[in-house]
Amino acid sequence: MRTFAPALLTSYLLLVVPHSAAAADKIKIEIVEATNMTLMVPRTFPGTPEQINTHCDASVQGNTANGNCNTTVTRATNPSTGLMPSTLYSAKAILPDGSHAALACFPWNNNCGAIAPTTPERSSSKCDTAGGDTTCTTKNLGVYQARRNKNDLVIYGPNGKLKYQITGSW
Repeated sequence: MRTFAPALLTSYLLLVVPHSAAAADKIKIEIVEATNMTLMVPRTFPGTPEQINTHCDASVQGNTANGNCNTTVTRATNPSTGLMPSTLYSAKAILPDGSHAALACFPWNNNCGAIAPTTPERSSSKCDTAGGDTTCTTKNLGVYQARRNKNDLVIYGPNGKLKYQITGSW
């Protein structure tokens, strides 16, 4: 009877207690639209301080020492401003329960990038440029394997896995 009780308890825990692993099981989602927006963002590039480097060659012959030194001065540079590209990624997905989810991927997160179509021949893309900023929208990208954990969504696509966040609905 003593070996039966632990086995019964284990069976109960496996069957009745919900598992957190179910939240991270693979699901299939459809990406109906993906947008990549490249913005030219102003940035200040730091200046550099003046640098002085001196190199000396010395030799000794008997009681006489000779030396030759050369000094190189690299002038300081002032800070400058310029434009740096920053890309933002978003998508519209249909989840397995039929709900519509708005997705976003932020470039400072790991595994952030554009979603490539699973069937490029069935998708269509259009890009518009205004004032140096470019927006490209691709429609009908296909069906993808994904893992969902709360609002985090890892999408497994032709170019590897991408990490997006569910930001709302559309």
